[in-house]
Amino acid sequence: MSTSEELIHRHVASFNAADPEALLVDFTPDATWVTGQYTVPEGQLREFFTTAMEGLTPHLRLHRIIDGGDTVAAEMTETWTHEGNERTAALIAVFDVVDGKIARAKIYREGSADA
Repeated sequence: MSTSEELIHRHVASFNAADPEALLVDFTPDATWVTGQYTVPEGQLREFFTTAMEGLTPHLRLHRIIDGGDTVAAEMTETWTHEGNERTAALIAVFDVVDGKIARAKIYREGSADA
């Protein structure tokens, strides 16, 4: 398994453990996160992930990783709860990796990026 693949596996495990601190270890200080049309403002990744994990209780299931070295794509299924209803969507996450950390993530979710 490549270093980039290990990074993505660690990212998914931290996300599923609802552990924003462990999750943020693998991001560059100036990392960008884009979901749909929404870009998380710089410096607000901790708040973004903490709020999502508390309110939506999301869970990712990793299907495969396409390792392009500095660019890695991951095909996943996300399940979350919104207003008491469980929802599921297929997604592709594209990660830009710099020095072994996530510098940018762009999430393409089937349907809408909105909960």
